[in-house]
Amino acid sequence: MPSIITSIEGFSLSCDLPNRVGNARVMFEKRTSLLVRVRTDDGHVGWGECWAYADAVSEMIRARLGPALIGADVTLPSAAIAPLFGFAAQDRRGLHHMAISALDIALWDAFGRVAGRPIHALLGGARRKSVQAYASGPLLREGNPYADLDEALASYVEQGFRAFKLRIGIDRQRDVAALRRARDIIGPDAMLMADMNEAGTVKEAIGLMRQIEDLELAWLEEPVPHDNFPAYVRLAQQLPVALSGGESLYGLAAFRDVLSQGGLEIVQPDLALCGGFTEARKIAALAEAFGVPTVPHVWGAGVNYLASLHFTSTLPVQRMGRFTYPLHEIDVGYNPLRECIAAIELDENGHVAVPQGPGLGVDIDVSDFEEFIVDRWTI
Repeated sequence: MPSIITSIEGFSLSCDLPNRVGNARVMFEKRTSLLVRVRTDDGHVGWGECWAYADAVSEMIRARLGPALIGADVTLPSAAIAPLFGFAAQDRRGLHHMAISALDIALWDAFGRVAGRPIHALLGGARRKSVQAYASGPLLREGNPYADLDEALASYVEQGFRAFKLRIGIDRQRDVAALRRARDIIGPDAMLMADMNEAGTVKEAIGLMRQIEDLELAWLEEPVPHDNFPAYVRLAQQLPVALSGGESLYGLAAFRDVLSQGGLEIVQPDLALCGGFTEARKIAALAEAFGVPTVPHVWGAGVNYLASLHFTSTLPVQRMGRFTYPLHEIDVGYNPLRECIAAIELDENGHVAVPQGPGLGVDIDVSDFEEFIVDRWTI
């Protein structure tokens, strides 16, 4: 039976951080995100999220995309979302994809609740009951970037993580020292990755990775601006480690362009930005055709965290050297916007269980995050 959208609500969230933190390119003192909730004529709801440019995405949904989605059937999510791309026109790789992401995730969540099935089942089925997680952090501290590194990594090891990603890109000497300390703390067998957050150059990245080749990093992430595809091609050809990226690429065509040139060896679409489940499925299939693993980027509040876990559970096993993919990224910094919806629970192998309940697998209520709401609206 059809389940028709009757209203769409938006909730802009914000919380202050204990310290000003960030990466090699930008520092911030708040976490923000936009959650959306769709309601249907038969009493079901679905939740979605976009964590970037919440104000602009809210306005786009309220003014254009939301009204066009009223009356759509959530049990046909891809068909319901498809017409929204027609609004993009001059914005085929930006805010429209972000806004559509939030709506798409909400439709798949509602579809799952109508069907009484988890989203991963609707996507074709989970290939695993749990997914190996990696600790993404700590964020760099303003003024003393690696001040928290030793204590933070030791706590991640104690929590049960067996894979770790550091933010780097400050300068060669400090980056090398941080990565060598990290390897000493986590041990020789743990996975270690590094993220430059677009703050470097081709020569800097190559020089750095050659200097620490003995550390056996699993990947180097976004060493240069994400849209500099020629630079990514040069890096992929010369780096002694796998090159990853894609969190800031939106839609299938953007990934087509970089993959066809051989510019990425691991792709990292973010479900809350790239177009939701509907677009991420196409991106992962394209990457698989090139023999490239998909390891989704995960940021924001709890909805994107859960959506990414469902999606990652459906991805194929792919190996690169001694490393096996996919993985589930866990932003281990201070994040009450996620914690109020989804807690981190690792098993003895450093894995996270895949939710088995309907939709996202977690019942979400506005009261869970009410203290963080700074704006709300209804269509």
